[in-house]
Amino acid sequence: MVMYAFRDPARTIKVVANTAFRENKSTRFYCPNLACDAHMHICGRNGSAKFYFSTQIKRHRHVENCPYHASLSNFDPTKYDENKFDFNEAFLALTEKSNPQTKKNNSTISKKGSFDLKPPRTLLQIYGMCKTHHYTDTYNGHIVGKILVYEGSTEMYSSTQDIVGNRIVELKRDKPKFYDSSKNEIHLKAYLGKKEYKFSLKFDDITEFKAIRDEIFNNKDNNIIVAGKWSFSVNENKLVTIILSKKQIKILK
Repeated sequence: MVMYAFRDPARTIKVVANTAFRENKSTRFYCPNLACDAHMHICGRNGSAKFYFSTQIKRHRHVENCPYHASLSNFDPTKYDENKFDFNEAFLALTEKSNPQTKKNNSTISKKGSFDLKPPRTLLQIYGMCKTHHYTDTYNGHIVGKILVYEGSTEMYSSTQDIVGNRIVELKRDKPKFYDSSKNEIHLKAYLGKKEYKFSLKFDDITEFKAIRDEIFNNKDNNIIVAGKWSFSVNENKLVTIILSKKQIKILK
């Protein structure tokens, strides 16, 4: 599911789900992916005020590996409380070292038996939320494109200085060598528009460095999302962050 689509084939007229719910359910909208001819329709779940776009006709599904396919975006807005989301708090939780905890659900049951929804808080949940929205949209007041740096939010990042700060970045491994064992560093890159940006992850913990290095090696062509407090290294001509927790990194599979 996705929270926006387009009214026209050229993708110039954006339509947001929560303003399109009065549309005829048979009205066809266009997938944000120009290479995908999926027929999108406005949908909603019984008992929920959340609306979204989804494909309904088998012969007009998403093309293979379309980033707006439900299984790839992996975010269901009805399972989270947008009003409780604070990116600054979520970012601190992702980047601070913490003791291992038992995995929790995104909702708890109150004494009255009703569900108390939580905001998206894991790296994958926040990433999924961003990818289902247009980069200019807001989620509880936070501009989506300022949270996630990826090809879709290119217009917000014209230089390395625009990326400096607390960001989640969608990356690929650098080539020909993506790591430096002598420095416990992993080298990644991103293309924003036609420009290539270099990134470096620095590890204090050699065990975590080796674990992430090996996982990237075993998933060479997969995207990697990293939550980091990015700074620009003039000498290295790249953006750098220190990895303090494995919660900061997710390899998409």
